[in-house]
Amino acid sequence: MKALVLADEQDTILSVWREAFRIIRQYPLATVFPAAVLAMLGSAPYYFIEGQIHITEQILTSLTGAFAFYLYIVYVAYAEEVTAQAERGAERITTRGVLHMLRQATRIAPSAMAAAVAAIIIPRATIILLAVPGLWVLTRWSLFAPVISREHLGPVAALKRSNELVRGHFELVFLTAALAAVLEEVAVHVGGVAGFLISGSDTWGQWLGGSITTVLTIPLAAYATSVTYTHLRALTR
Repeated sequence: MKALVLADEQDTILSVWREAFRIIRQYPLATVFPAAVLAMLGSAPYYFIEGQIHITEQILTSLTGAFAFYLYIVYVAYAEEVTAQAERGAERITTRGVLHMLRQATRIAPSAMAAAVAAIIIPRATIILLAVPGLWVLTRWSLFAPVISREHLGPVAALKRSNELVRGHFELVFLTAALAAVLEEVAVHVGGVAGFLISGSDTWGQWLGGSITTVLTIPLAAYATSVTYTHLRALTR
């Protein structure tokens, strides 16, 4: 029975990533355009702080990139309603509609950002000291953003709810939502370094490189997180 459960979890992990790819491929305007906007904001410290590989710049970019990532997940809750209508043929996705969804997402952004302070800083500080506890905390809290946008809970309640949803499904969340958060953060830093090496600029070069790689990863990472949340919420009903 245990082996069967593990097999089901592994199948679910693959289905989460496949579904995230499908959504992005089918709705590029609704997924890539807002990612570009938030990626440029998340990589902004690269542009404003001079220095080839400056530690303060890296830390600040890590934080702003993470905030942009979680704000995108909040946006996904609104975007999925529109994409569902589009799949039924009831509505066509437009640039104006995408901007409207972004504005709606900003309404609950303060709650998401408040929860993100704990969900970002505590796991990262723990990972610096010892990797395993930090990754455990990151996984337990990785679903707080969709919880806030879908269940309208406050920051502390959202972190607790995320922990509840992950309980009993740690491997699934670790290899989807938590892995997605790690990939998004790695992407912005790798892109920044690549942008600097290619352009020789420690401002716009790093900013552009970080923005490009983030655009390529943030939709996939965010939708993988959202799909994981939807799956686990359905199991608890």
